[in-house]
This record gives sequence, C-alpha cells and structure tokens, in this order.
Amino acid sequence: MDDRSAPGPGGGGRPALNGSRAGDVQESPGGPHGRAADPHGLSAREVEVMSLIADGQTNGEIAAQLFLAEKTVKNHVRRIYSKLGVGSRPAAIAYWRDMGAAGE
Repeated sequence: MDDRSAPGPGGGGRPALNGSRAGDVQESPGGPHGRAADPHGLSAREVEVMSLIADGQTNGEIAAQLFLAEKTVKNHVRRIYSKLGVGSRPAAIAYWRDMGAAGE
C-alpha cells in the first residue's frame, strides 16, 4: 500500500508535485553569485552579460567567455534592452554607466 498523501485542498502540508521538496537546492536572496537583486529586475546572468556589454565585448566574445551559444546571449541582450527600456547597445551602455551599475 502507498503511504504518500495526495495533494489537495487539505494537502497535509505537503507541496504539490512541482513544488520544492526537502533536499532541493534553493537560490540565496543574493542570487547564485552572491549579488543583491538588480533594481531593474535583471537576473544575475543578465547583470553579468550587461557588464560584459559595457566592457565593449561583442555577443560572440560574451558567448565564448560564458560558455553559451551566441543565440542565448542575443536572447539575454534582448531581455536586458526590454527591462532597461532601451533600444540599442550604446543606449544600454550609457544607461548602465549612468546608473553606476558598471562598477559592480
């Protein structure tokens, strides 16, 4: 006989099947690299990519350095532009530097 309780309204305090379980690794509030959350809503990886953009690296150089596909970097860049409310690389760099985020 199965002694597991099924999730439901009473639930027995157990998480749903797709919820966290004992032993699951939880990301710390500072993110995987110990950084505080970016005030613009950028993920830790997006902050990393934006910092490399601000350093003048191309998408290909960023991809090689972070061991990512160039398409993945392009997707990160697109999301960064959207979150920062800019439409180009120079605008993103200027915004990033004006906000003082480039030094983090």
